Amino acid sequence: MTKLLLLFLLTFQILIHAQNDLPCFDSSEICAEKLTARAVANSEEIKVIDATIKLAKRKGWTQYIDVSAIDPLTLSVQILRNIFGGGERQTRKLTVSQLELRRTETVKNLRAQINDLLLQAENAERKKTQSQMLFDAQHSLAAVLEVSYKSGELSTERMLPVWEKLDFYKIEIQTAETTRETIKKKLIVLVEPQPLPELTRKNARAQIIEDVEKAWKLSGTSKSLGLIVLDADEKRRVFKSELLKIFPEGVKHLPDELQPREIYPTVKNGTRKVQYIGKAERFGFNFVLFRSL
Repeated sequence: MTKLLLLFLLTFQILIHAQNDLPCFDSSEICAEKLTARAVANSEEIKVIDATIKLAKRKGWTQYIDVSAIDPLTLSVQILRNIFGGGERQTRKLTVSQLELRRTETVKNLRAQINDLLLQAENAERKKTQSQMLFDAQHSLAAVLEVSYKSGELSTERMLPVWEKLDFYKIEIQTAETTRETIKKKLIVLVEPQPLPELTRKNARAQIIEDVEKAWKLSGTSKSLGLIVLDADEKRRVFKSELLKIFPEGVKHLPDELQPREIYPTVKNGTRKVQYIGKAERFGFNFVLFRSL
């Protein structure tokens, strides 16, 4: 039992360390490559780009619309696939090469940010070392002069500049340490996976609408979007009260499984119709997307 407890505590400490520290923290090429690789592996934007590249290479649709990335280009491919299919002109405009170029640019940007932060940290460390050397020299001088000061050979007026310079170097050391620690925290945010911010469903819905509309605009299509966003539970099933907003008679006239790109009447034998786009998630909240026709 004791061994199991010790193993658990050790594992817990390792996990805490992994989430709050870096594998290295110097300006060497090896460290920069290691941090860049971890940043790329944990980048939500790159994950979505990779998933969208796979989607763009196939003819089918996706049941799940991923709106977790900021980049609307990747979202455009997913939405256009689900609305128009793989053969439409608008979809062909967003080529795999565009997505791969965007991925390359994202990786380069991450590497540039990491290199810049590592150089800043190195400069802060150099500043700290220089200030520490000056502080040590000034401290030795102050110790010698304080002997004379205590014996009455030196006045307070003569000692004040000595003490002030000592305080100055101490502040310089603390400033360099704080700067380096701040840079380290920035790197951790850039490199390690970060927890999602807490948002309300209302804010998450607004963000989905904004992302999808940006993606639709980017596609270049002249057709109207008419986006409808319905709230769904953790299993991505639409709440009944939400369904009645567009299907006032219920959903008995609909198939058990809706398919993206398919068009469905809002009531049995009705003329008003909607097109099913797919399911989406934003900051832990689930939604189902339709398009009003």
